[in-house]
Amino acid sequence: MKIEKAIDFFDEELVRAGISNSRFVLRLLCREILGLDDSIIVRGSDCELSGDYWEKLRESIKRLVAGEPIDYVIGYRDSNGIRLKLDRSVLIPRPETEELIELVLDGESRHRIFADIATGSGIIACSLAKRLPDSKVYASDISPEALSLARQNALANGINSIIFLQGDNLTPVEPYLKEIEVIVSNPPYIKTGLLGSLESNVREYEPMLALDGGEDGLHFYRSFFSLLPEGKKVYMEIAEYAVDELSKLSENLVGYSYKFERDFYGLYRFMILYPV
Repeated sequence: MKIEKAIDFFDEELVRAGISNSRFVLRLLCREILGLDDSIIVRGSDCELSGDYWEKLRESIKRLVAGEPIDYVIGYRDSNGIRLKLDRSVLIPRPETEELIELVLDGESRHRIFADIATGSGIIACSLAKRLPDSKVYASDISPEALSLARQNALANGINSIIFLQGDNLTPVEPYLKEIEVIVSNPPYIKTGLLGSLESNVREYEPMLALDGGEDGLHFYRSFFSLLPEGKKVYMEIAEYAVDELSKLSENLVGYSYKFERDFYGLYRFMILYPV
């Protein structure tokens, strides 16, 4: 089949599935999965789409129509100047996490030793290491699959200043806490009872391990606060509904004050702890 007709055929399939910006999606798939130039889909072409290319495009369309996020289908996402390889072992980076990174960079650029707890794809660790090239970053995750992917992302982006450690919460970085100055984390924080109400493309494809925060959504924070030593600056992503409960938990912290910051949409999505 000629490329122009193939594009029209698959465009109709995407439209029937209710996928918006179908032409843009096809352009992205042709560029990133088939390696075709943008001009082919923009202007059309009389060239034939070979059998292998047809099957690759057909399989990608099938996955999209089934509800799989396009970031998993193409296998990567550009975020905060980092090209991230992605698969279903890690969350797809959200705008809130990019905002969290900017908060850290704006407030802590004078510091040089960071920890990224629950690193996932490595977006936080890689961003800090790239933007602060003389820094050292410890990055940990409970998932060996996520940690492996984060390592790949660091290498693919030419970053060699990250030390990767496997384990839960602060435990894997405990031997290094004395030197760590700033701790950053986007942990699991969704209440278990709310997981079923997530959008299907999140609920069915993204890792529950990185989403499920326990019955009250505070499992990670409760453990984190119990292990946190004095004297660190801490930046954490949170759910807005957790503000009151996190405030109560923080009352037991020794040597810290705290505040909550709003995101671009005016929601409280970040908690910052200050040593006093």
